[in-house]
Amino acid sequence: MKSSAFSVRRSALKDRKNRALAFMRICAVAFVMIMMLLAVYTEAGAQATQKKGVGSPEKRIGDLEKDVMKLQREVDIFNLDALPENLMLCDKKIPIYREDVRDRFERELFQLLENKGLLTLIVKRYLQYLSMINEEIQKMALPSDLVYLAITESYLLPRSLSRANAAGIWQFIKETGKREGLSINDHLDERYNIKKSTRSALTHLKRLYGESGDWLIAMAAYNAGPARLREAIEHQGTRDFLDLYLPEETERYIFRILAMKEIILNRERYGIRVDEKELYKPLSLVEVVFETDREIHTNILAKAMELPYRTFRTYNLQIRKYRLPKGTYRINVPAEKKESFLKRLKSYEYIGIVKEN
Repeated sequence: MKSSAFSVRRSALKDRKNRALAFMRICAVAFVMIMMLLAVYTEAGAQATQKKGVGSPEKRIGDLEKDVMKLQREVDIFNLDALPENLMLCDKKIPIYREDVRDRFERELFQLLENKGLLTLIVKRYLQYLSMINEEIQKMALPSDLVYLAITESYLLPRSLSRANAAGIWQFIKETGKREGLSINDHLDERYNIKKSTRSALTHLKRLYGESGDWLIAMAAYNAGPARLREAIEHQGTRDFLDLYLPEETERYIFRILAMKEIILNRERYGIRVDEKELYKPLSLVEVVFETDREIHTNILAKAMELPYRTFRTYNLQIRKYRLPKGTYRINVPAEKKESFLKRLKSYEYIGIVKEN
């Protein structure tokens, strides 16, 4: 019955994609015919075109050829035979040749591909945050693929807040965040601290991996909770994530991460093209820990960084109020402003530098 159900779903998916493929091929043929017609009339209209400054006929034909190639790439996206045959996640090979596994992967892949605008933004954010997140991953000697978990969790939106009140790019709930060393109180919510929350999330994932010895199980536990995974393993007699019966959200979660990785790393193949000039500047932040023996207004910190207040808060979303009481605080500073910031901050006799990283 299970095999039959998979066959029906796969057949329906193929029919839908084949219809899309046929339609887009018709469009491609139409483009080619238009190009040929234009070629016929290029000599007659060459002088008029050049006088109007529109460009040469050859250039126009070249543009049309590019349009046809672009359309062909769009067609290829819906060609099931063009999907990858080898997929890896956290150095583990995913048996995409299994019909049930391929069905689960295709579901997430094609759903993501329905929103090219969102994927374009995700790629730009990925390139903006990659070096900073990878730096923390490398320090802890963890798989580089864990960055795709953060992307799947929040699309790398630092101010992301779910309906379940999970916050930040790693979508910590309060209890887990506090357990992993994040301060959450009236003045601070370090789930929004990009650098510190990344370290806490990686520490949490490393602990989950230590319990299971399998990164797919560890990532599933990050989503559903370790207790639920332990219960499923105990009652179902398998430690293979692909063979575990879990809540649908958790089953889909790993394949969504896998699909996100596939699209980002092979984005041009899937029609996601971003010009270099349109990329966001890679984020480079350093941490400074300071202590103050009296209440301070956070605008002091923004001025010391020589940044507009909004930009300062964007780098330090963990700060919840304008004023911070006496205590010790960790803030993020643009790397290029570190030295000047420290010099200005030291000019306040009631502020002391505890650590600069």
